[in-house]
Amino acid sequence: MIFRSASTHHIFQLDNNNNQADVGILGAGIMGCCLALELAQRGYKVDLVDRAFAPMTGASLHNEGKLHLGFVYAKDPLKATHRLMARGSLSFSRIIENLTGSQPDALRPSQPFHYYVPTSSQLDMDTIHQHFHDVEGAIREESQISADTYLGRKVDRYFEHNSFEYHKSIFSPENTLGSFTTEELSISPAAVANILCQAIKQQPNITFIGGTEVLAAHRLASGNVEIKLCQDYETSKTVYPCVVNCLWEGKLRIDETAGIHDQGSWILRYKATINISAPRTARNGIPSATGILGRYGDVVNHNNGAYYISWYPLCKIAETIHGDGRDIQDMVHKGAASHQIKKAISNYRSISKFVASITHKKFITDNILETAAYIPSIVSLLNSTSRHCEVGGGIILARGKTDIDDPESHLHQRSEIGPVAYGSYVTIDTGKYCMAPLFAEETANMIANIL
Repeated sequence: MIFRSASTHHIFQLDNNNNQADVGILGAGIMGCCLALELAQRGYKVDLVDRAFAPMTGASLHNEGKLHLGFVYAKDPLKATHRLMARGSLSFSRIIENLTGSQPDALRPSQPFHYYVPTSSQLDMDTIHQHFHDVEGAIREESQISADTYLGRKVDRYFEHNSFEYHKSIFSPENTLGSFTTEELSISPAAVANILCQAIKQQPNITFIGGTEVLAAHRLASGNVEIKLCQDYETSKTVYPCVVNCLWEGKLRIDETAGIHDQGSWILRYKATINISAPRTARNGIPSATGILGRYGDVVNHNNGAYYISWYPLCKIAETIHGDGRDIQDMVHKGAASHQIKKAISNYRSISKFVASITHKKFITDNILETAAYIPSIVSLLNSTSRHCEVGGGIILARGKTDIDDPESHLHQRSEIGPVAYGSYVTIDTGKYCMAPLFAEETANMIANIL
């Protein structure tokens, strides 16, 4: 079997194990990879299946990598999301270290996040300030219960309301009401991807099956689960004692084939991302920052001249409420000529990057300029002649039917997430990137009771 490393594109062979795997995991994003490692450490043999030729190449690679503490979920009517996010993010580095041996610094933490409040925010400063107090209290409680610390750091205060003088030195006083400094961080998705890929490569209990699309899953009368696969235009069927659906855009479609008909509303969105590398002189004063609360965006300063930018009104490229990720992929890649060009150059990385840089130059500029209306210092990235830019993107799956500009949207909460078992078929709504390691532990405990 061929496994292709996401970081070096080095090709090497994994020995096929003739023994039947105990668990088939569908999807090799951060959820599937963490679960595979968790199960493998407990002695289970795992097949990890993905349509890509390497793990961690989809949405798990193209996101801001924020370890949410819950600050952004100020409109959750249940007041539950921030506590769940705190549990996931507090445990994140501990679980990754247990799975891979990597220390928190290897995850390459960013500068701490500022939250700025635009004049068009759905909430006023006082309401947001009270929410931040609630978040801080929940973090302290969860940390006492679990004994986990946020990326291994001892933190006394998790946020501070910025003075107006400090605020206006960073954000536009014309377009914002105020801001908060927090201890919330992003980590590097690329660093996490490399760490997980190396751990999977070295784990003999995991067989990665790349270049393989999952077509269906069927729960059998015997209690086993049969999955139908397609590889190189040929279909095959494999039966496992337990199957876990860790897919993202394909989650709902495969759940349907397994006889699970979720009647709730789901929205799939494709969000583009911009990664910029700039010289040290260009990065003075640019904060990691998120606008709250509405359709704004994120900037991540990775502390090494690397930036992540996604201005949501421009970067949300497509959305659908039909629940089939293939629909949204078609929207993103519409235009046969454009699709064929991308396909033709995909194997030539230097050419692909050059074409992308020309194609997306205006898109990148527009994102920077719209973000600069709130964070003026980001304009310096336009003036950097030696900057290097890459445009990526990934799909976001969440319960709801309206976008976050709707004050009543279900997207303002993420507490109804996690693993659910239907016999020996388990399906997982990861919800947010930061929740994957914790849900891997919880799912492995469920599987121990199933097998």
